[in-house]
Amino acid sequence: MKILYLFDTTDRAESESVIEMAQHGVEPTICCRPDAPMRKRFEQAGLEVIPLPLRSKLDLQSIRILRQLRRSRQFDIVHAYYKIALTNYNLAAVGLPRVPVIAYRGIIGNLSYWDPFSWLSFLDPRIERIVCVCEAIRQYFLGKPFFLGLRLFSPEQVVTIHKGHQPQWYQQPEPQLPDDLQVPNEALVIGCVSRMKKRKGIIELINAFEQIPAEFNAYLLLVGPIEDKIIEQSVRRSSAAARIRLTGYRTDAPKIAGAFDIKTLPSLRREGLPRAVIEAMAQGIPAVVSDSGGNPDLVIDGQSGRVVPAGDTEALRVALTELIANPELRQQMGKAAAQRIKEDFTVEKTVTQTLKLYRELAPAAS
Repeated sequence: MKILYLFDTTDRAESESVIEMAQHGVEPTICCRPDAPMRKRFEQAGLEVIPLPLRSKLDLQSIRILRQLRRSRQFDIVHAYYKIALTNYNLAAVGLPRVPVIAYRGIIGNLSYWDPFSWLSFLDPRIERIVCVCEAIRQYFLGKPFFLGLRLFSPEQVVTIHKGHQPQWYQQPEPQLPDDLQVPNEALVIGCVSRMKKRKGIIELINAFEQIPAEFNAYLLLVGPIEDKIIEQSVRRSSAAARIRLTGYRTDAPKIAGAFDIKTLPSLRREGLPRAVIEAMAQGIPAVVSDSGGNPDLVIDGQSGRVVPAGDTEALRVALTELIANPELRQQMGKAAAQRIKEDFTVEKTVTQTLKLYRELAPAAS
């Protein structure tokens, strides 16, 4: 089965799935940016890689390359992992024989009927399937109204396939907090690795944390680029400011995150399947997350962590306090979290489900 894969940059979980599918009879041709992080890995695995500049949603050079590729080769399926690559491909394929197209979606929202580029991506009638990284994204598509109550997407067209991971990708040999963060060795560390934006629930997290009694000696680490200045203001004004560290972007973020006692991501909306939560769980760190997006797909409430309603500061405080006060519960949930990633979010499962989808769309090729 010959598959044309369209990337922009490359993600490790997606890339390793493609490499694994090549071991199951798939003949991949991969288009990605020349500087894509996983390009070398593809080439080392013996897969064909065709560089695409992809400077914009309408990149004439990329369109020419893709159109020439379609004219000169026969593909059974086109699988687009990035919207920018999908829009350029759909323009390149105008007037050419139809090939089933699969589009990947990793976030909720940003899909407007009034945006012409939406009709060149997920609203394009040539899209046979949309693969969503979590169930919440699938439900977003199925529930999106069009006109007079009509729906553009059928349950058969939109499917959920989680990305697969390998726990060893995320293990930190010596996770530790750098001295410049000035966190006492005996402190219990609650950590959030994310872009520091209001919609990530950071202000609610700060408000919940300052209500946790100081005698627990808990510290809150907020690691990631600061995109909303109000978050800096909230930290400065907090009654718990002495125990909050707002680090900004850190190149050593994975090592810092490996030293967390509790991972939290209380997003308010538009969450996908957050890799930061996956990384923590794979390392045996229990997570306290909101019920936004794919968080509940990852964390089973009461087993591998806690899931609280998005925006509910009091529920967040209670869940964090429960884990802070109970070391045995943290250890138990952390162990369950690591097991969940190891068993339920594997590359093998992703490949099996994706191959099944390919066979449905191109039965003759299989």
